[in-house]
Amino acid sequence: MNPEERKKIFNWTWKQGRILTCNGQATTFYTRERGFPFETDELPHHHLLANDTNEKFEEWIKEGEKEQKEKIPICGVYSRPIFVGGFEHSTNHDEVVYNVQTHSLFIDLRIPRLGMKLFQNVKGLDSMTHEDIKLYARRHVFAGYTRFVNGGKEENGVEQRPICTRHHCMDWNFVGVPRPRPNKWYVELSPCGNTWKELAFAKDNYDQHYYWERWDRLARDGHDGNNSNGGLVLALRRDRDSNNKERDGVIVIVGDHFNYMYDRVLRGNETTYAQSSLVDLVDAAIDAGDRSTAESYLSIDAGHGRISIGWKIDCAIQPWKQHTRLFDDGSVVVHGSDVESCRILLDGVSYKVYESSVGIKELEMLFHSKNCDLPSIHDLESILFGSNNAKKRDYETALS
Repeated sequence: MNPEERKKIFNWTWKQGRILTCNGQATTFYTRERGFPFETDELPHHHLLANDTNEKFEEWIKEGEKEQKEKIPICGVYSRPIFVGGFEHSTNHDEVVYNVQTHSLFIDLRIPRLGMKLFQNVKGLDSMTHEDIKLYARRHVFAGYTRFVNGGKEENGVEQRPICTRHHCMDWNFVGVPRPRPNKWYVELSPCGNTWKELAFAKDNYDQHYYWERWDRLARDGHDGNNSNGGLVLALRRDRDSNNKERDGVIVIVGDHFNYMYDRVLRGNETTYAQSSLVDLVDAAIDAGDRSTAESYLSIDAGHGRISIGWKIDCAIQPWKQHTRLFDDGSVVVHGSDVESCRILLDGVSYKVYESSVGIKELEMLFHSKNCDLPSIHDLESILFGSNNAKKRDYETALS
């Protein structure tokens, strides 16, 4: 790879940050005086720092069920054709993005294409040079819960746009210094609902949303703009003890697509650096000859894949995971008499079901549990896309 391409990778995270913050001005836009106040518990890392994301996320799910709140209209799987802020932009020619959003949990994965090219043949962090370690840090993934508020109508009858606020439970770029403004934005849906815009909640000094992103629905997510197709929606989170000290993990599935994310594993002997982001911390650690700390902070595992090709990963933060299966098929056990009591064991790790559009029998078939026979292609398609829509789908590669 030539020096110019390596330079583009090196600058990727900073450019993304400039777009997202209107070149560093975003925090100044979020003030009560300007009409954009917020509470501290709206901040994306507030509950992560309080170590209560498990409790809060489950509380919000139960609250939604009790109040029968409206489903999120952007439930689905999306690519990002364009990202605009200030006088800069980024497109899907620059990075690969898989944003999987259920009615509760989400995982948003973003990898620069040049970074994918550079590391396509690496077998692990230990095969990288010090400079490569810095470049590898230039990618992003985060997971958490999306709280949705329908805009409704004002007194004059004008329809108001829905608002989403995201709360992070895992974040590639978070190393202890919280973001000082909410991850909060308006949703503007296209008439068909398969394309939508994410527009910053606060506005700049010219009364414009200071950043915006366009999201396009991917094929085989089992949903249309009204989420009426009956496609699969499943959100899993790793069971952890009361202190939440075990490694966190989330798997979100919509239609045929899944995203997964497993948190970083810190040994406890890492050196502390006065840095506010992962890339800056990794750069500082490598410059200090402290590769061990850098590698610990880069231990997050995440990616995207498809169920219909045998739960295989086709895009991964750790490129050596591509073309591998998310779990060992023979290790799966589905426990419970209903979805509420269900626990799913994947490679010996227990996951709680936060949300499921299907029942226990369908979950056993979906994961090829020891409790059931391998499903037929038609059975699988019915689970992924709903029984009324399976026949409309083109059958793809059978499970391997």
